[in-house]
Amino acid sequence: MAHSPASTLMIGIIGGGVAGMSCALWLKHLGYAPVIIEQNAKLGGQLLKLDRINRWVLGSYQQTSVGLAETYANHITQEAVDILYEARLLAVTASATGFDALIGQAGDTHPLQLRAIVIATGVRWVGHEAFGHIPGFQALSDTGLISSPPLSHLDKLPALKGKAVAVIGGGDNAHFTAKDAALAGAQVHLLVRTRPKARPAIRREIEGLVAQGRVIEHTGTQVAAFRQNPKGIEITLHDGGILQVDRVFVRAGFTANCGFLDTFAALSGIAKKAGYIKTDAAKRTSIPWVYAIGDVANAKHQSVVNAIAEGALAAQDLSERV
Repeated sequence: MAHSPASTLMIGIIGGGVAGMSCALWLKHLGYAPVIIEQNAKLGGQLLKLDRINRWVLGSYQQTSVGLAETYANHITQEAVDILYEARLLAVTASATGFDALIGQAGDTHPLQLRAIVIATGVRWVGHEAFGHIPGFQALSDTGLISSPPLSHLDKLPALKGKAVAVIGGGDNAHFTAKDAALAGAQVHLLVRTRPKARPAIRREIEGLVAQGRVIEHTGTQVAAFRQNPKGIEITLHDGGILQVDRVFVRAGFTANCGFLDTFAALSGIAKKAGYIKTDAAKRTSIPWVYAIGDVANAKHQSVVNAIAEGALAAQDLSERV
């Protein structure tokens, strides 16, 4: 690492996704010593798992999410920001000047004296934690006939023509998956536990496909069991109904990657709402000198541009305090 661990200007950023990289970049140019603590071998976070054209980021026309991750990571490495790859937080205690942290990496440990901590650990998709208790789910997941990653259907679209598909979920990702599968020629059953919660634009598209008979919507529906049979997958619903399909895509939403905080006394009391870290307008959490940015602190408006903005916001707020 380029900076002394004893630097009073060292800021630890847990997570090397978009928010973490943005915060590190701003902190560096504001005169601080950011260090990114990333559990994977690459920077990029959730973007590395979404290899699809990202049409939402201004100035990045026709670039995939993976491409965006590589662009951002190259910027950070060119700026010589300190990065600990394949690293984990092993211990953290509050000190008079901030936090004493111990980082594990490749069988070694690194003690760091941090003025502040920024949590940027993002989210993960919900799958087994929501459906693992349902009979038959695990066995079919092991065969690949049930999948949970948000874009796990894309490479399967050519094989879906003339097939019956179940999409479980009522949010944007469920609607996008249902649309893609229906346009690929599948008969889609959209299973919604309560009511659809997708944004109006994609909701209107699904309503159009429902009107055409290409999507059959089942609202107020819960799955009681899955069973593989010679015809494919039999889904038993709580109301006693049975669906026969060839493949199932679970789109049950996301949950924040912040459960690990509870293992550290210095961070375990952090306030949360619906599992996401609560922050104020400056991205400060309930624990002094601990910030949370990006998807881990944003249950509703998760996006690349918001993550970039929140990273900058936290850095600017820190620069006015440290």
